[in-house]
Amino acid sequence: MKMEEKKEQLKLTKSRLKVLRRSTGQNIIDFFQGTNQEKKEENLKDELTIQQILLEAGAYNLRFEVDNLAKNILKKNPAFSRLDAYVKAYNSIIKD
Repeated sequence: MKMEEKKEQLKLTKSRLKVLRRSTGQNIIDFFQGTNQEKKEENLKDELTIQQILLEAGAYNLRFEVDNLAKNILKKNPAFSRLDAYVKAYNSIIKD
């Protein structure tokens, strides 16, 4: 009888482990999908802000200059975010 109890216990443990592996895998997938969604939303906000910066620069007829300077900043400093490059370009050109 003891051996049968152990076998039954082992079956239950294997079954629980299988369910746990499945749920853990799903949790990992859900986490990364959530992280990707947050990044997409942040990128969208950044792109909207960049468009606003370019629109504002266009009001001064400086859109082309701001855009070119931002692209040059990104070439020289790849660690810069796109948004930071456009803010820096806008500020340096508008101050001139």
